[in-house]
Amino acid sequence: MLDGTSPWYLHFAQNAVLILISILFLPLTTTILLSSYVTSLFFTQDVPRQRQWLRASRTFVPQTILITGVGMTKGLTLARSFYEAGHDVIGADFEPYGVQVCGRYSRSLRKFFKLPKPTADDGSAHYINALLRVVKQERVDLWVSCSGVASAVEDGQAKEVIERRTSCRAIQFDVATTATLHEKDTFTQETERLGLPVPETHNVTSRDAVHKVLHRSPKRNSYIMKSVGVDDAVRGDMTLLPRRTVSETYNHVAQIPISDQKPWVLQQFIKGKEYLTHALVIEGKVKMFVACPGADLVMHYEALPSDSALSRAMLTFTMEFVARSGKSMTGHLSFDFLVDENANEKGAELMLKPIECNPRAHTAVALFTGQGSEVSKCYLSLLESSMTNGNGHLAKPKGEEDIVIPKQPAKYYWIGHDVVTLVLLPLLHLLQGGILVRDWIRGCSELLAHVLFWKDGTFEVWDPLPWWWLYHSETSGTAPAQMPQHAPYPPKTAGLGGVPTVHTDIPITAIFLVLFICGAVTHMTIFQLNMKRGHKFIMSGMMFGFCMARIVTCIMRIVWATRPRNVSIAIAAQIFVAAGVVLLFLINLIFAQRIIRASHPNSGWHPFFQHFFTAIYVLIVIGLIMVITTNVQSFYTLNANTKRIDRAVILAVGTFYAIVSFLPIPLVIGGLVMPRKTRVEKFGSGRFRTKIAILLTASFLLCLGAAFRVGTNFKTPRPIQDPPTYYNKGCFYFFNLTVEVIVIYLYVVVRVDRRFHVPNGSKGPGDYSGRNVADEKDGHVVTRIETEEEVFDDAPEHDSAEKLDGEQRV
Repeated sequence: MLDGTSPWYLHFAQNAVLILISILFLPLTTTILLSSYVTSLFFTQDVPRQRQWLRASRTFVPQTILITGVGMTKGLTLARSFYEAGHDVIGADFEPYGVQVCGRYSRSLRKFFKLPKPTADDGSAHYINALLRVVKQERVDLWVSCSGVASAVEDGQAKEVIERRTSCRAIQFDVATTATLHEKDTFTQETERLGLPVPETHNVTSRDAVHKVLHRSPKRNSYIMKSVGVDDAVRGDMTLLPRRTVSETYNHVAQIPISDQKPWVLQQFIKGKEYLTHALVIEGKVKMFVACPGADLVMHYEALPSDSALSRAMLTFTMEFVARSGKSMTGHLSFDFLVDENANEKGAELMLKPIECNPRAHTAVALFTGQGSEVSKCYLSLLESSMTNGNGHLAKPKGEEDIVIPKQPAKYYWIGHDVVTLVLLPLLHLLQGGILVRDWIRGCSELLAHVLFWKDGTFEVWDPLPWWWLYHSETSGTAPAQMPQHAPYPPKTAGLGGVPTVHTDIPITAIFLVLFICGAVTHMTIFQLNMKRGHKFIMSGMMFGFCMARIVTCIMRIVWATRPRNVSIAIAAQIFVAAGVVLLFLINLIFAQRIIRASHPNSGWHPFFQHFFTAIYVLIVIGLIMVITTNVQSFYTLNANTKRIDRAVILAVGTFYAIVSFLPIPLVIGGLVMPRKTRVEKFGSGRFRTKIAILLTASFLLCLGAAFRVGTNFKTPRPIQDPPTYYNKGCFYFFNLTVEVIVIYLYVVVRVDRRFHVPNGSKGPGDYSGRNVADEKDGHVVTRIETEEEVFDDAPEHDSAEKLDGEQRV
């Protein structure tokens, strides 16, 4: 089977084959579609006839029902059930990749609305507002949420908003209940709190925690690791831990992306069979229930007999869970169970162990097809002051009244899935010599049995278009879009500032763009004017280069905001953000070196310090190369070990840069504290203490930004859909661009080109102050003795100004 790490061309071939299969079966499926419509013209179908009869009754009051998720079987089934019961059904769903969902074309819908999908950048506000508009516009009486796992919590938020602002009621748990039941760890804790049985479960947030559980297990149980959140890439991993050897165990655990922000659960492995349930809960009472065998990927549904011991036990558990929760729960409730078989003196004892909960509608609701009247009564009981009894309930223990179960349910399959998994894939394995001919024939026989005696989960004779659309337009349309992306791959972890947006980032970035353009013009003008006067100050050119780098950074961020899915633009934008600031680090180090040489000439000009600063300059350049390389490489690989190495390099270089940004502060302060053996060699213009204050201020600002960046990078990576607060856009613009703008304009205002200027060709003590001037007449060195005021730079301001003018004329 292919996964996200498989080569792109294999995914391309797989999707091409699926599209080819769709085209090959198109004549057959189209014939079935047209035959169904012809049949409807000459023979009145049961569902339309019953609907017409109900709508003709004077006592019948149709309700307006909104069902979200009609692109899935569960939503489509419920839409058809309400249609059968005579009600008006409004459908709504996401339509990713621009492909229309099959439920849009169902005969059961009066109208369909496309909903915006909640995103990490925009949150759930757009989605909730769109739902609210539909409810108000269509005067919806009842909203039945059948959305997928990706919007479970958002549906809980929408329920609270809709019920607060309208008279519409919602079949959906509130946010707190949904969040508790949605996550595996919190569900297990809640079940244990209620006093109900659960398998041995451990919450783990590190690899060390996993190994501790495995080593301390008293019974040497086997365990399965499951991601707390939804992760399709690992949901099928059923590897038992510990493995056969310790090294195999460590190697497997090492590949698992586990952290505080991405926790996992280590759950006891139970060898028994898996079962699943689906229940409708209305105000703390179970109204509908069905149980059936389960699997990792359920594509075949067959209801357990309602009077079987297993079905009754799972119903009892569901009712106990609802009753003990102590809440007026309203929503869909589905459990996954494992049956643990223990042998004792009395024989075999079966114990149900809930392993997962889905607080949303389950596809098993398809088993209620054909019971539209009873199903609709269960749902509409939320709108009634008194419950109405229906047919098909279990005449059983007290508390189980009015529970609707499937009556003579069909067995369900999906022909598109079975054609591929029972015929085509086995045929490929047969040609490769992986299976025998009789194994392939067995798969063909199973498909034939399903076609003859089972029921397709989407097809209805009176409503055939969704079935045809699913296997041709929807599947063919989404196949190319669902192919794994080629390198470069979009990041899966959040970064500082996130993905820029048009409305927020472009205006802010444009302001910084103007500021950096003005900074570049100013520093280049100063550089050119000084060069014309023979006043060489390379740092002005370096600051011009920094401003130009930041101009490109702002431009790339604006372009990225207009093309948020372009990974190449994202790479370029992030590289310029990380790379530009090193020029300011270099400038500050040069300023610090000049202050040390001026205050301690003998030490400052010592070869050790020269080599020390040279080594730092070289390491800064090497670090820059490493950062660019690893940043680019991280976008071009899916290998977990390579990404781990890239992250380690980025953290190491980031730490080094933070130290470099801080280094001028201890160097200068240390130079002030250390006793001087000679007088301070004045250089440039202005007070010496002012130079120190300027450098310390700039170093503090740059260190603040560098420390914040590396500090947040050391935090455990969070998914891009759930960025931490410290990665917000305000932090990005303040700790990156704002502190840099302050430093750039600070250096303009205080004229560092004059204050930190030293004579060209300075090579040793005395060169800064100009004392080493050879006297050609007598061959002696003339030493200029400075006054005490000049040494400590306490000369009056007008004296400094006169000196400044004099120096500029030199």
